[in-house]
Amino acid sequence: MGRPDFTGIWRLDAAASTFSGPSPTAMLMKIDHHEPDVTQQTIATDPTGAERRNIFSFRIDEETISVVGETTLRCRAYWQDGGADELVIETLMSRGDRLLEFRDRWSLSADGAHLTMAHRDDDLAGQIVLLVRDETPASSAAFITLSPPP
Repeated sequence: MGRPDFTGIWRLDAAASTFSGPSPTAMLMKIDHHEPDVTQQTIATDPTGAERRNIFSFRIDEETISVVGETTLRCRAYWQDGGADELVIETLMSRGDRLLEFRDRWSLSADGAHLTMAHRDDDLAGQIVLLVRDETPASSAAFITLSPPP
């Protein structure tokens, strides 16, 4: 069996997810995964109805550095133990004198319908986000074509 392909549009299953901080009321995520390149676009809506859009790109097995405003992100992604089932995305985020470490673990269900993003041992430990594949025209239309940041 080959490595998972995370490409698709995903909708948050809020009832099945656990957030370590304030949780969005809705979230759509579009992932373009063309090994070794991954681009992740997110549209999240908070409880006040405010919408936040982000785009994040990284390469598997290569360090990627991104700057978003005053925040620097240093990312390294790799397949867990060289295996084929779980992608680990380690990110160091610095803003001013603050440094946070994230270790996001992505895995697909056997049928490819659910994407789990779990934080087990980092600054978001205990956060588990479950997303359901959503390839409806309305979800696709929510995303604009964006170029990844340099």
